[in-house]
Amino acid sequence: MLPTKQFLSAALLLLSPSFGAATIDIGSYLSNTILVRDVAIIGGGSSGTYAAVQLKRSGYSVAVVEKAGRLGGHVDTYQDPATGAALDYGVVALLNTSVVRDYFSFFNEGLTTFTTDPSITGVYANFKKDGKIAAPPATVPWADPAAVFASLLGYGAQISQYPFLVDGYNLPNPVPEDLLLPFGEFLSKHNLGALAGTFFNLVSGVGNLLATTTLYVFKYVPKTTIDAFSGLGTPPLTSTGNGFQALYNKAFAYLGSGANVILNAKVRVIERDGPRVLVAVTTPSGPKLIIAKELLVAVQPKLSVLQEIGLDLTREERGIFGQFNNSYYWDIVIKNSGLPADLSFTNADFDAPLGIAPLPGIQNISPARVKDLTLTYYTSPSSKTDAEVKADVLATLARLRTANNFTAAGASPAAPELVGFNNHQPFWLTVPPAAIASGFYGQLNGLQGKKKTWWTGATFVAHDSSAIWAWSEASLLPKLKAAL
Repeated sequence: MLPTKQFLSAALLLLSPSFGAATIDIGSYLSNTILVRDVAIIGGGSSGTYAAVQLKRSGYSVAVVEKAGRLGGHVDTYQDPATGAALDYGVVALLNTSVVRDYFSFFNEGLTTFTTDPSITGVYANFKKDGKIAAPPATVPWADPAAVFASLLGYGAQISQYPFLVDGYNLPNPVPEDLLLPFGEFLSKHNLGALAGTFFNLVSGVGNLLATTTLYVFKYVPKTTIDAFSGLGTPPLTSTGNGFQALYNKAFAYLGSGANVILNAKVRVIERDGPRVLVAVTTPSGPKLIIAKELLVAVQPKLSVLQEIGLDLTREERGIFGQFNNSYYWDIVIKNSGLPADLSFTNADFDAPLGIAPLPGIQNISPARVKDLTLTYYTSPSSKTDAEVKADVLATLARLRTANNFTAAGASPAAPELVGFNNHQPFWLTVPPAAIASGFYGQLNGLQGKKKTWWTGATFVAHDSSAIWAWSEASLLPKLKAAL
C-alpha cells in the first residue's frame, strides 16, 4: 500500500515526548522550516537522485539534501559560452540497458549511440619524463592490436566465472583467490598483459592500476562494459546534445525543486534513535529540519564524510566505514591547451611493468568535441591539493608542447586555461584483500535497513550509473519501500 503524501503532521511530531532528550531541538524550528517526508536522502548525485525520482514515481514523499548547487554529482557538463554547446566530461557514456532508456524516456531526454572520433589518432608519451611522443616497443604486450583483442576475450571468459559480481558486492565465502590478487598479478597469471594499456584508460581514478585488487577492477569494468566498448555487444549511449546535466535539471524540477530538494546545504546533524529520523540542515535561507520515516545515505561512506554530516554512527558502523581507503580523482576541461586537435595522448612509461605509467599524474589528454577544448583526467593514490594538480597539469601541457615542437607548428598562442575543474574525492573506496577475505562486504551489506538507514552509491555497486540504477531497481528500492 502506498503512503499518503504526509504520513504525520509536523504538529503531532512536535508534541511527541520521544524527542525530548534529542540533541536536535525541534521546538526551535518554525513550522514552515520543517519538512515531513517518507524518506530523507543525503546526496543528490547519480544514486540519490535516481532513488528520489523512483520513490516519488511510486507515490512516496522525499527530501533530498545536496551540498552542491545542482543535482548530478560526478555528472560534469561544461556549457561552452562561445557556442552554447554542452560537453560532458564527467560521465560521458552509459550502457544501453532498459533501466537507462526508461529513465531518460521518463524525462523526455534523448540518447544516441556513443562513438569515437575517427579523425583523432592516439599517441603515447611519458608525461613525467620528457613528454615526447613515442611508439610502444614490441616488448610492451598491448602494442599488438591482435593480442589486445584476444586478451579482451580472455578477460570476458575470466570475469564470467563470477556472476555474483553483477549485483553489488554479494561475495561467496571463501572469496575466490583470483579476486584478491593485485591486478598486475592477475594479468600475469592468465597471460592477459595486453589489456593493461586499454584498462589504464578505462579505469579512471583507481590510483595505481596494477596494484589494485582484481575485485575492484572487475567491478569497474564488467563484461558488459568490455562488450559495449569493443564491438562485441550493444554500443553504449550518450546524450543527444543537451548533456547529461539536463536529465538532472529535469529531475530537480520533477521532485519539486526547492520544496523537496535542498541545494547548497550542509547537514549539521542526523539523529536516528527516536521513532523518526531527524536531519538538521543549514541552508542559504536558514535552518531546516527534515523528519522522515527512513534515511537513505547517498554520499561516499568514508568515515570522515559521515562524521562531517553529523551522522550518529553506531560502533558497528564506525568499525566498518573506518576501514575504507580511497583514491583521488579530478576531471578537467582545458581551453587552448596548445596541443593538436587531432591527437589523443596517453601517459605511458615503457620502462615500467607492462608500460603502465605510475601515478599520481594525468592518465590521458584528448581533444573535446567542442573547438579549442581538451579533456584530461588526473588520478592520485594519495591526497593532493587542487593547486598541486593544476600546476602539474599545466607543467605537463608545457612539456608536451616543447618536446614535440607543437608551438612552432602553429598551436594557439593563448595561455592554457582550466575552464572546468572538479575534485571528486574521496573517489574509489576500497579495503585491503585481507578484509575482503574476512567478510567485509557481508558486514557492509548487513547495514542495510538498520536504524532506519539505507545506503546506496558506487561503494555498494560500482562507479557506473547504469549499474547503480539497475541495482537500485532490483535490490535497494524494493526493500526500502517495504520498510515504509
